[in-house]
Amino acid sequence: MSCTVIAVPFLLYQAIGVVIAASAVTSIASNQETVADEVCEDVHVITAKHFMEKSFETVFMDKDVLIKTLEEHGVVNIKDEYGKISGQVDSYTLSFEKEAENKPYSLMITCLSTDNAEEKVNDLNSEYALNVQEEAYLSIVNKLKDNNMEVEEEEVLDDNTIVLTVNID
Repeated sequence: MSCTVIAVPFLLYQAIGVVIAASAVTSIASNQETVADEVCEDVHVITAKHFMEKSFETVFMDKDVLIKTLEEHGVVNIKDEYGKISGQVDSYTLSFEKEAENKPYSLMITCLSTDNAEEKVNDLNSEYALNVQEEAYLSIVNKLKDNNMEVEEEEVLDDNTIVLTVNID
């Protein structure tokens, strides 16, 4: 039985390995660039500098009315955890917190720097005001019924003020 052993000096083996590895990495990198150019034409890198956080004081006092307003406004992933209400709408992330029970919620809004956070807050304020008005109206009508009173006439003015005429006989 015979056996042939070929001994390659260690440094020569290492040098050949480095050359082979370098050419493989170069080949892989150029293939990845070609694939990336073909597949991912619309990729945009968004860094932290493109986002902004703004804080707003709100008039929102009632948690249930706030959550109803957020749902009606199209906010998704609404979470109510440990007194903090959060959710997302469009490219905005909204986070509401109360410092104390008798104080209104404050809003921290995170959005792209090109978005108009003030406009989103104004939209929410308007919708919240309508929901508060609706809750007040329903409460008044229920209390009138509980006291055996009847709404004789109901009128909605141009500014959305509701005028109730109650028969107290």
